[in-house]
Amino acid sequence: MSCRVLRSVTLLAAGWLAAACQEGAPTTPVEADLGAQAAIGAAGELAAQGGDNERAEALRDAANAIRLGIRPSQIEVKIKNEKFSYLAIVIGRERRSASGDAVLIRSLVAWTGRPTTALLHVSSKTDHALFGGGSSSDNGPGGARGQWKDLANSALWVATAGSADLELKSSGGACPIQPTADAALRCVLAKWDVRVNGNFQLVGDDGPDGNPIEIHTKADGVNGVVISPTG
Repeated sequence: MSCRVLRSVTLLAAGWLAAACQEGAPTTPVEADLGAQAAIGAAGELAAQGGDNERAEALRDAANAIRLGIRPSQIEVKIKNEKFSYLAIVIGRERRSASGDAVLIRSLVAWTGRPTTALLHVSSKTDHALFGGGSSSDNGPGGARGQWKDLANSALWVATAGSADLELKSSGGACPIQPTADAALRCVLAKWDVRVNGNFQLVGDDGPDGNPIEIHTKADGVNGVVISPTG
């Protein structure tokens, strides 16, 4: 784990998102998973370096949420017909489109436990979306994006077909500490239903490499947050 990554993760702690122990709320004061924070923070830093600001922001939010106490939910992820246990949170960010309409950008971030050996990130702008929009940060209102990083083997798989359903089921309880860096934002705790059924293609130095693999997950009531403008 590099000093640079640790420094980036530490700086996230000074951001807008924090949590304390509340009965019935998706938060907990348990010891933070530094390995997961570092892995997700590093992925966000890499996305930022590549100009993918939307993905970078979602991953930074996820790393910050873990660091500051949002309790991840345990979900089952099926990869090539083998089942794995992952931890997961969903981050929702409300944005304004070019026409002024509110758009909720939702991102599932899931990872293996300790040590963190794999990271799954799926994002969309609608409850139901289809993979296949390429690597662009804006693949249309009905498009989904997905990446699975096999950290143990330094391999990146990108979703090329299939679907992603990331549906907000409930929200309302305020995050125990509201955004301080930007008073124009507010944070509420949320629960999400998640359905991912995708074909993921290995990305090599010269483009797609080999046959795709199938990745599936289905989970209800996944913990997360919704961040929206106060105005």
